[in-house]
Amino acid sequence: MRVDLVIEGKAYLDGRLIEAAVAIDDGVIASISSPALAPSSDERVVMRQGQIMLPGMVDMHVHLRDFSQAYKEDWYTGTLAALRGGVTLVADMPNNDPFIDSLERLMEKLEIAARKALVDFALYCGAPRDLREMPEIRRIACGLKIYPEDYGKLLSMINHLEGDLVVVHPEDLETIMRERRLIAKPTIEDHGRIRPRIAEIRAVENMLRIAGSGRIRLHLTHLTTSDSIMMIASSKLRGATISCDATLHHALLSSDAMRRFGGIAKVNPPLRSREDADAVLNAIRLGLVDAIVSDHAPHLLEEKLRSSYDEVPPGFPGLEIYLPLIMTQIMDGVMPLKTLDLYSRRPAEILGARKGALEPGMDGDVVIVELGREHVIDPSRFASKAKYSPFEGWVVRAEVRMVFLRGVLALEDGEPRIGMGFGRYVARS
Repeated sequence: MRVDLVIEGKAYLDGRLIEAAVAIDDGVIASISSPALAPSSDERVVMRQGQIMLPGMVDMHVHLRDFSQAYKEDWYTGTLAALRGGVTLVADMPNNDPFIDSLERLMEKLEIAARKALVDFALYCGAPRDLREMPEIRRIACGLKIYPEDYGKLLSMINHLEGDLVVVHPEDLETIMRERRLIAKPTIEDHGRIRPRIAEIRAVENMLRIAGSGRIRLHLTHLTTSDSIMMIASSKLRGATISCDATLHHALLSSDAMRRFGGIAKVNPPLRSREDADAVLNAIRLGLVDAIVSDHAPHLLEEKLRSSYDEVPPGFPGLEIYLPLIMTQIMDGVMPLKTLDLYSRRPAEILGARKGALEPGMDGDVVIVELGREHVIDPSRFASKAKYSPFEGWVVRAEVRMVFLRGVLALEDGEPRIGMGFGRYVARS
């Protein structure tokens, strides 16, 4: 057998690092073997000492903007950020301007992404305005995204859903609005008071009742409290069809970052106490969450530095730094090696994509990471248009050196080797 490409070196296989040869043919992993038994190939890459081979990472929660917000981020800069972070599949949220809540807008977004994307992509749709479009939306979108203001819509359309993935932002809007009215002139440091942990807990409680219907695959995103995580874990034990995720910023940062970085660290849901952050970190370590997501949410720096609380948009970039952060936590013994599955295999499974693992039949997405290459996170060098981060100044000891997407060299030493439009739309299976 002759294949297009063989990559040899220490590979992440079944939760361990093993010397292996990964053979890729026609964009798909054809075989995994010992280097001595590798098939002949048109191209061969032999990794250096200190390098490891990982599957392409999968980020199931990003906001790549574009449309009227292309000044914040567009599909080229956002997916270049993904490539630099070793991410070969992104799933983009629908809160664009205009909001993606119809088949027409979903198709328009698909066209823009297909023209610009460097990595493969999936798209969420918001709660559809016209439920008669749901069969066609289901054919295109990887799932629905429900925001706090749309909880009522979810209840009204539940009978139109048939095992659909529904990703929910769990914060109770009534609680948030009540707390906001109590503060006349809020500052950034009031953010956690305006969006308190009880807002998340109440929303999770309500969503778990919906999960009992069995009509949807409920996924609760960016959890921030120990209470939420334990409620979901208990619900899973009782057989509920539910999954959840967490971010690294809610695990590694706390509300202290708000005092240091001000509006740069404003995010929804807010960064919480050190105790809650430790609970999220522990949930990641124990696999109580099903995925890690970056919630990459870029804005311009000048927007994040506004003086008025209400005028500072929530969110910050993360695609470029998540894999280096995870690998550094693993090398420091904070997270186990299998944490990598939460940013690759598991989100791919939730999305129904043939990605996220070095296994025959999977897409030939391979990331070569060099361990021990120490560098300081410097947002001014981001590919993203958002040149800031509450992780600024953190030292990481892992660097993405090469990325192969479907067997094609897509990135080398931070520079793209493919052009706009190489990324493909990934239909859910």
